[in-house]
Amino acid sequence: MRRLILLLLCCCFSCLAIAATDRVLTLALGAEPDAGFDPILGWGKYNRPLFQSTLLRRNKQLELVGDLATSWTLSADRLTWQVSLRKGVNFSDGTALTAEDVKFTFDTAKQIASIHDLTNLESVEVVSDGELQFHLQQADITFIDNFVSLAIVPKANYGPQYGLAPIGSGPLKFVRWDRNQQLIMVPNPYYYGQKLQFRKVVVIFSDEDSRYSRLRVGQLDLSAIAPRYAQLLPPAYRLWRIDSVDNRGIAWPMLPKQGNNISNNVGNDVSSDLAIRSAIDLVIDRKVLVEQLLEGHATPAYSIADGLPWGPVAQVSKPQVDPEAAVALLEKNGWQLQGGIRHRNGVDASMTLYYLAGDTVRQQLALAVAQMVKPLGIQITPVGKSWEAIYKQMHQQPVLFGFGSHSATEVRSVHHSQYRGQGYFNSGYYSNPAVDKALNEAQHAPSWQASLPYWQSAQQLIAQDKPWTWLVNLKHLYAANVCLDFDSPGIEAHGHGWPLANNIEYWHWQCPN
Repeated sequence: MRRLILLLLCCCFSCLAIAATDRVLTLALGAEPDAGFDPILGWGKYNRPLFQSTLLRRNKQLELVGDLATSWTLSADRLTWQVSLRKGVNFSDGTALTAEDVKFTFDTAKQIASIHDLTNLESVEVVSDGELQFHLQQADITFIDNFVSLAIVPKANYGPQYGLAPIGSGPLKFVRWDRNQQLIMVPNPYYYGQKLQFRKVVVIFSDEDSRYSRLRVGQLDLSAIAPRYAQLLPPAYRLWRIDSVDNRGIAWPMLPKQGNNISNNVGNDVSSDLAIRSAIDLVIDRKVLVEQLLEGHATPAYSIADGLPWGPVAQVSKPQVDPEAAVALLEKNGWQLQGGIRHRNGVDASMTLYYLAGDTVRQQLALAVAQMVKPLGIQITPVGKSWEAIYKQMHQQPVLFGFGSHSATEVRSVHHSQYRGQGYFNSGYYSNPAVDKALNEAQHAPSWQASLPYWQSAQQLIAQDKPWTWLVNLKHLYAANVCLDFDSPGIEAHGHGWPLANNIEYWHWQCPN
């Protein structure tokens, strides 16, 4: 009898497992990558690339663990990384992944000056079919982050159109991408890790309102949602709040106006004054932003790396709301109030604050900041635009950006003078030789642990200069069918939506179909 009961139980569990793997999962994770799914062009830098694999990954505790790499060691002079690869790995088309593919990926990313900073990479050497050496120009403890952020593409199948139909060795296999509509994926039959528990995954691309409308009629199993929808979920859905280091803040142009030539559109005579930036910092009430604007689905932000090991020490940069001190600071520095707006030497304290159009959280934050600084006599006009339009303005007007990474290299990219005017990172042309020195010392430290005091020292100096006004760290919100379980997702980096899928092979459907 006992054997019969066990047999029946096994049959039941087997049926449930078959039902789960037969299900199509329909998701709305967020923004569609403009450049497609090409890791060399940036796909997967802030989230797991899904179609491809990386040499290393970060686990839920943000510790480095192997993915394609089985071992990785740094030479005594700190100029060479030796990496051994997992054996028997195939791409989703069945061809073998080799050390030549890894070399090709890094060489190509370096040659095209992609979003990955590989300027310090001297060369990649294939030692054997399963071993490589990465030779650096100078010691750099942060170079290992490239092993996490740059996924491997197949040398034989890579070209300008790769991102439109990628082949990789990740847990999912590309099927079809209908731009602005949907992405269809299936489990990669050659994946070496945990197998996906669903037959197919369909990602729908739509705006916040459309995603919520689809939830109301039950068309989605999961959707990233804005805070304004968190209390309005249909009965069949459960709210998931995931911690993140995804912050929002304002990048200020740090130089005075450099000229009227449109090709030299750098600088702002208002935001370049430390008194203006400090006064704004004194009236931004982050508690109001968190509790009233975002309904508690965030925490106050004071840096780009709050709470991370390389972030600032807690007591350094938490300004208290003090409107009287803000007014006194402006008066002391010659900003006089006339007709409701402050002026100095013929310059109005007036700026345009750009934010990404269609993103309601950024829009609400921009509007709230404008209202908070208005009593000071500082006029901020929020304007929503596309990233392409913002790119043309961001060196001369403030922008409400979002950052937040599992890598300390982002602290350097955003604040080091080396990156002034390069991409979206140091858009304000911030430069402080003492900050550069501290960031360089962090980068060249003999070990990761030894680098931490330098990262913290740099951010103490940055807090005094105020090249940014940080506002909030977001809680990422998701509405999911009550039957869908995410297992145990980790703290998410920048990019609401896609990072949730970092552990997608462990998701499971806990109801009968």
